[in-house]
Amino acid sequence: MVRALVVDDHRDVAESLARLLQSMGCAATFVVHPSKAIDAAAALDAEIVFLDIGMPEIDGYHLARLFRQEYGETILLVAVTAYGTDEDRRRSRQAGFDAHVHKPVDIPIIESMLATVLASRRGRAG
Repeated sequence: MVRALVVDDHRDVAESLARLLQSMGCAATFVVHPSKAIDAAAALDAEIVFLDIGMPEIDGYHLARLFRQEYGETILLVAVTAYGTDEDRRRSRQAGFDAHVHKPVDIPIIESMLATVLASRRGRAG
């Protein structure tokens, strides 16, 4: 079971994505306050984090950098955003995101991200 955290300041968006992940067999939760994201990831022992970029208080770029400081490359960071320009994608790569997907996220893209986590897990075990 993949452990996933969703971070989005819009409760309905965060909750919907977490529920979708749960329906796909994940242990998933969400937070709407970016300042709580690192602690929530630790409590869940998250393997993948879906982060909105355009949030008040702490934007997703800054939060991605904090995740990289805390977890290094052991966690998959996915930017889930309405920001879709080439410059936005460049900024997300620089901030440490592994993937940049546009809202609303298609189910096959989510399935691909979960498969990446499972493959990574198998790679560490073998």
